[in-house]
Amino acid sequence: MNLPIANEAEMRHDLARMKALATGLLVLMTCVFVVALVLEEQYPWIGFVRAFAEAAMVGALADWFAVTALFRHPLRLPIPHTAIIRRNKDRIGESLGNFVQNNFLTAEVIATKLESIDIPHRIAAWVAEPQNAEEIAHRITVMIPEFLNALNHDDVQQFLEENIAARVRAIEIAPLAGNVLSAMTSDNKHQVLLDEALKIAEHILDDNKDFIRRTIEEETPWYIPKFVDDRIYDIIISKAEQTLRAVNTDKNHELRQKFTRAMQEFVHNLRHSDEYKRKVEGIKEEVLQNPVVRQYFASLWADVKYRIIADAERPDSSIRQQIYDSLQSLAHALLHDESVRNRINTWLRDVLLSIIISRRSEITSIISDTVRKWDADTTSDRIELYIGRDLQFIRINGTLVGGTVGLVIYMLAWFIKH
Repeated sequence: MNLPIANEAEMRHDLARMKALATGLLVLMTCVFVVALVLEEQYPWIGFVRAFAEAAMVGALADWFAVTALFRHPLRLPIPHTAIIRRNKDRIGESLGNFVQNNFLTAEVIATKLESIDIPHRIAAWVAEPQNAEEIAHRITVMIPEFLNALNHDDVQQFLEENIAARVRAIEIAPLAGNVLSAMTSDNKHQVLLDEALKIAEHILDDNKDFIRRTIEEETPWYIPKFVDDRIYDIIISKAEQTLRAVNTDKNHELRQKFTRAMQEFVHNLRHSDEYKRKVEGIKEEVLQNPVVRQYFASLWADVKYRIIADAERPDSSIRQQIYDSLQSLAHALLHDESVRNRINTWLRDVLLSIIISRRSEITSIISDTVRKWDADTTSDRIELYIGRDLQFIRINGTLVGGTVGLVIYMLAWFIKH
């Protein structure tokens, strides 16, 4: 329960000043009473002054006692029912908590307050300021390396390996591949792939003619004349080139139709054949168990972590820039879209109201628990520091009102006698 030093010193000064004023008024009334008492016999009218001062003294002393009894024993005498705050601080803390709960943490009060606050607009307006968005982006970026370094390397690596492999195993590749190929074969899109394959085949044939010639010469018996080898070579090359050109130019060529039927059958088998599914799943499992793939999983986290940290620590970090751009974009979107803000406000109000109402006993228990932990003397001193200055007006008013009442009573008695 600490206050800033400057504020505490100022509050203590004000409290001491008001106490001095109230006590000074009591001293003044005492002096007036003594002087009036001495002169009353010589000057009877001074009786009115004496009556005022006498009653003022009584009122001042009574209210001094009442105010002092709240915080300590008056004149350090253990008078019953004094030092009320010190003796009852726990009960006061509970009462204060109940007061807050029953008067401030009600559904009506909270709902009314929340309805008057456009939370998304306030946040968006603040984030829309470039320096604020830059500060948020900077703080988040600075925290990224600290967060990543705090993670256990082996645990994260094992988690990635197990979960990526589990996700891949959970995916049925065959039907998925079938759907992809089905989309590719719609409207004869697969013929584009065949066209590219034909071009590649032409280049391969052209680049390997010498190899084909040598192979023919090596594979034919020794007694076959060379001109026969040349003839075989010419027939193979010419027929291959002729076929490639024919398929390439004729969009209805028989080979194209066979390719289309083969693709359709392959797609159908991928999507519906249990045998194909088993084969694809077997290939998938072989890939996952491949040492190269397992090594990739093992190095994945280290590589990702290194790249993220390296970027975050650069002055021109792309991560920081992306966070900044995202914050600015989101802020401006919220500022210009009232309907979205209204939906967010409605959601926030419902959530906050539900949380506060369901937890209000726990919230207010902070007051009673905190007061219970305070030292009795410190509690009394602090409460007096906050409200003692205003309580001195009770002493001042008691002095003036008591004097006025005493004067009225004296006047009534005087008129009755005379």
